[in-house]
Amino acid sequence: MQCRACVRNQERPVGHSLPQRVHLREDARDAAEGDRRRRQDGVRTRWHLREERPVDVGGCRRAAPAHFGRHRRRTERLNPPGEPLEEHMPELLDIAQYAVETAIAQGAQFADAYCAEVREVGVGVENTSLRDSDVVRDYGIGVRAYYNGGMGVASAQSLLRGDVEECARNAAILAKTAHPDPDFVELPAPQPVPQVDELFDDELAGMDVAEVVQWCTAAIDEARAVDPDVRLEGGADLVIGTSALASSTGVGQQRSGTSAQISFEAVVTTPDGDVGVYFEYDAARRLADFVPAGIAEKATREALRYLGCRHIRTARLPLVLGPLAASSLLFSTVSAANAESIQRNRSFLAGREGERIASELLTIRECPLVPAGMASASYDGEGMPKVERVLVDRGVLTTYLHNSYTANKARVPNTANARRHGYHGSVGIGFGNAQVGLGVRTEAELIAEVDEGIYIAWGGLQPEQASGDISATVDFGFKIEKGELAYPISTTMIGSD
Repeated sequence: MQCRACVRNQERPVGHSLPQRVHLREDARDAAEGDRRRRQDGVRTRWHLREERPVDVGGCRRAAPAHFGRHRRRTERLNPPGEPLEEHMPELLDIAQYAVETAIAQGAQFADAYCAEVREVGVGVENTSLRDSDVVRDYGIGVRAYYNGGMGVASAQSLLRGDVEECARNAAILAKTAHPDPDFVELPAPQPVPQVDELFDDELAGMDVAEVVQWCTAAIDEARAVDPDVRLEGGADLVIGTSALASSTGVGQQRSGTSAQISFEAVVTTPDGDVGVYFEYDAARRLADFVPAGIAEKATREALRYLGCRHIRTARLPLVLGPLAASSLLFSTVSAANAESIQRNRSFLAGREGERIASELLTIRECPLVPAGMASASYDGEGMPKVERVLVDRGVLTTYLHNSYTANKARVPNTANARRHGYHGSVGIGFGNAQVGLGVRTEAELIAEVDEGIYIAWGGLQPEQASGDISATVDFGFKIEKGELAYPISTTMIGSD
């Protein structure tokens, strides 16, 4: 099931590590009213990421959280002594480059640094009521250092000069004590990167918590209009962030991004104890593309369709996959082309590059340069320029997914699929904005061709990465009989090999 947390885990424009929260556990309706009163009093409540002023959300005025105050002291310490702060506000890229220089000065042969600033506004809904609102400000830095191929990784949830220096020194020390790795060659050299438009939206960046609260209050009202007794769970999130990447080979990049997400699960019941459940969500980079209205209504209407679920007999039946179920299966299959897993012989796609792995009707492309795409990016986690490429061409696996380490180890071109999950930890491999080539028939036409089968709207259809076997539950599905969706099914499992 895709819940609020699942939507949060989608790839983001900056690191997604938000451990330090400022919880404002107040009634969210009071928060909206308080924000309206503050507007009347002339208090500005709209924020941009790098504005430094007291936090003014949730219906009360609070001092900025302690870690945010440290951010101002961090900028002062990185400025030349005696110089005005405003004229020398350091960019994140300056901080990343300083960390790299420090690691090299400590004896590292190669180093890179990634730092990020994130602001997230979240509003939660529980039992069809506004539960809480929270504002998160997180920033920090992660440094990788190499010595004779051995890697050291260190991170800090701070951008103070002293903490940045300590982080870089620790990474270098760890690298020099790590076991040498002959497969490491070098970090990527700098290359021109393409421009990807509309990843940052001023309208989203200027929103406050009261407007996110309004998305959720409207969702509650529209769900109750469908079923007054519905139980609604979920919430909405707004994320604004900036990240920077620098390396000892000369890579230096900085980018900003915004995103908004909303997701709800609706639970409906009948007097005799029958239960129907469904969920719906939306996510976008720009406010103009974001449509929170109707999400909770659709979740509730679909939940009503899942009343009266039945058990079905054990049988070998054809499956028709809805969009979410199909993406779960196809994209997890492509994830098995992770070159690190291939080189460790723990992927069912090992040795299958250039071979047919699916029907010739299937083509999957990675399209990272789509304007306003949720997973769009101009460069990967190591600064390599992103390009559009075909991953599966008419059923044939065209390439494994590489970062610089796996590409150098295999002596093949780097596919620019290095991925970072925030400023903590090292670099992995991933892909984003995968698009499946369109077929020639609609979903309704496919269902009409099936005399007896199962339609799966959503289920955990990810194959086991080592063997490729599938054993999963059908979370939301219907029995197909004589070309029509006959009734919803429950406690159903599917398997294949």
